[in-house]
Amino acid sequence: MESPRLPLHLFLPLLPQIILLIIGSTYAQTIISGKISLGSSRTAQTGQTAAWFSPSGDFAFGFRPLETDGNHFLLAIWFDKIESKTVAWYANGNQSVRAGAAVGLATDGKLSLQDHDAKEVWSVRVNSSVAYAAMLDNGNFVLASSDGLVRWQSFDNPSDTILPSQVLGPGKELRSRLMDTEYCGGRFDLIIQSDGNLTFYPIEVISGYKYDPYWSSGTSGNGSQLVFDESGTIYLALTNNTVFMNFSSGRMDSVGDFYQRATLDPDGVFRQYVYPKNTTTSGGGGGWTVVDFQPPDICREITTATGSGACGFNSYCVSGGGDRSVDCECPPGYAFEDQSRKYKGCFPNFAAQICGTNESVTETQFELKEMINVDWPLSAYEHSSPIDEERCKRKCLRDCNCAVAVYQDDGGNCWKKRLPLSNGKMGSYVDRKAFIKVAKVSKDSIKDDSSKRKPVIAVLIPLVLGGLLLLCLGLLVWKKIRNRGISHDFHFNENRGKELELPLFNLSMIESATNFFSADNLLGKGGFGPVYKGQLGDGQEIAVKRLSKNSVQGVDEFKNEVVLIAKLQHRNLVRLLGCCIQHEERMLIYEYMPNRSLDTFIFDKTKSAQLGWQERLDIIMGIARGLLYLHQDSRLRIIHRDLKSSNILLDKDMNPKISDFGTARIFKGDQNEENTRRVIGTYGYMPPEYAMEGIFSVKSDVFSFGVIILEILSGKKIRMVYEAESSVNLLGHAWKLWEDGRCLELLDEAMGCSYPTSRVLRCLQVGLLCVQEGRDDRPTMAEVVLMLSNEGVALPQPNRPGFCVGRTLKETSGSSLEQSSSAVIETTTMPECR
Repeated sequence: MESPRLPLHLFLPLLPQIILLIIGSTYAQTIISGKISLGSSRTAQTGQTAAWFSPSGDFAFGFRPLETDGNHFLLAIWFDKIESKTVAWYANGNQSVRAGAAVGLATDGKLSLQDHDAKEVWSVRVNSSVAYAAMLDNGNFVLASSDGLVRWQSFDNPSDTILPSQVLGPGKELRSRLMDTEYCGGRFDLIIQSDGNLTFYPIEVISGYKYDPYWSSGTSGNGSQLVFDESGTIYLALTNNTVFMNFSSGRMDSVGDFYQRATLDPDGVFRQYVYPKNTTTSGGGGGWTVVDFQPPDICREITTATGSGACGFNSYCVSGGGDRSVDCECPPGYAFEDQSRKYKGCFPNFAAQICGTNESVTETQFELKEMINVDWPLSAYEHSSPIDEERCKRKCLRDCNCAVAVYQDDGGNCWKKRLPLSNGKMGSYVDRKAFIKVAKVSKDSIKDDSSKRKPVIAVLIPLVLGGLLLLCLGLLVWKKIRNRGISHDFHFNENRGKELELPLFNLSMIESATNFFSADNLLGKGGFGPVYKGQLGDGQEIAVKRLSKNSVQGVDEFKNEVVLIAKLQHRNLVRLLGCCIQHEERMLIYEYMPNRSLDTFIFDKTKSAQLGWQERLDIIMGIARGLLYLHQDSRLRIIHRDLKSSNILLDKDMNPKISDFGTARIFKGDQNEENTRRVIGTYGYMPPEYAMEGIFSVKSDVFSFGVIILEILSGKKIRMVYEAESSVNLLGHAWKLWEDGRCLELLDEAMGCSYPTSRVLRCLQVGLLCVQEGRDDRPTMAEVVLMLSNEGVALPQPNRPGFCVGRTLKETSGSSLEQSSSAVIETTTMPECR
């Protein structure tokens, strides 16, 4: 199908512009007035304007106070004649500065921003000589040489907005803000890829899963440029001079009468705005009006195209209105994790249903509320058909794992879904009914009712106090006799489990599910204890992690894992269904992973043949998203500390799920690292600073993730020896191949030859960036996800990895260790860590 073309009378005036832009971004431009001389500067001052203005006064470049704090500033370009001082470009969104900060054009042509302590936080230096700077009337801030050649310009380094006469070429991108008033990097990217395709990507979406664009122009191979011309038209100019229209409303507002901008907004929608100039005088009125936007419905497009959701877990996306405004909403009985950041999702604002409760009791405590045109496409764990609506609802109401029943009249289909609910959306196109389970009595009502009973309890206490004391003493003696020889100090009881809203399973139920812990059901053993497969009465398969009576480390792991993972909900984390705390038994009940752990696939010659390039990439991306959630997006900031292939489980669809949080640690919001005398982990996956000095941080998990990337792509274990004389392990081998330009030799032969070479090499490079010896050199998981999902993002060259060599590393098992830092150093004296 031929691409649509602009009418000839519109195209001809633009042809010289397009040709000029294709030649290059450094072009001659006449600076008529408003030159900024070398040595000039501006200083941020509370309550005062500190900026350089364009000749018309329409735009300003300088310090703009933040909306949320007038004592902190952005170095920005804004529409100065508009009352709201709308920002069109900003340099330091992730690091605002205080009053006293200065921006200056040095005598050597360097443009730099310094904070109030004279520390440089942002700068621009070009190789060619710079004679002056200027704020132009089109909103472009430039550094130019004496002959008028533009050496640097804000138009070539956009933030989230483009302006009339601005062009985005291949490799250029817009990054949305996090919020309207928070200018740090947001959750969406607009990128002109190197192949010319204009794409919108979700990059930090909490319920994200796949990493395909949620909108694209479909112009791969044409070397497109996104052009915003002065007639108000935004279009793609292709290499064959065909103009491919993206915004085709037909409205064209002259810049003589309207201010214009196009912004990738925090909700992921690219909107074109106009603002009438005749309302801006004397303080003015009016406001920005949306004239075009893409995609038409992000709530629908992002889920359909990527499997991601625009809103977080247990919420749903709503879009509508003339500008297709997007919002996130909670179901009945649920509350936002963060009211000011609705995209983070919701949580049930009531006590969870306890498994094993009598069905008649359950039906008096819980009910289903119908939601019209709302659906969560993922999270279904059971499907029934044909079935009527009432039976579908009863099945969910009686199932302790069911949070939502979704019913479709056509064919009588019923889906039961458990928490977390993923990628929810509302729209008239949804042809299913959703019935969400909520408690009939709220927490507040329970509190009120209990307060009414206090007087009665107060009267009874004096009468029975003596008896209760005697009973408690008797129980204590009985328990000590029963548990003699058991040194477990759990400090964990059923009340604690209820506080965590974690279902408690009866021991008899677990014994029945596992056939009394039959050896035939044994899945494996770890430091915690044995793990058994089980099946509950409703047919749900489970994995039961049973604390060994002789385990010392397992006691701490049990408490740690219950407290941590009960609060974590993400598609790429293994789901804790509940626990059993009865008599001396301590058990964790998880969802069952039929494909076991990642290491059983990638290191098995037969099974590894099932993993092509795309399957391996999906696993890598899934692990990355799970880690990003732990490090940044969860309610708690978690460092896993023992990330390895055997701790990545695979569900029936080969989706990866991070498991085993027994040794994980919680970091405070401002905490970056911690030092421990008790090093716990697995050799090969541990970074040098942790193995040798006991220092761990988020970068420790990044190192482990890099090792896993290389294992997945190579099909080889980290401890495999590649050179007998120096005993080089997988990292050393990968580094040598990288230096020799022979990286593809590292790939697992089981992958075959049908893979995109550039993507594979990119993935290998990201793996090497993650395992660099220097902790500060390693990327964050947010940067890793961006580098893996967006080919338009340039990658730095990796430095030497922190790998170990030594004769003790020959094909040994990846067993976990727990010992003091000094013991670790003794163990690693024979290998040489470089």
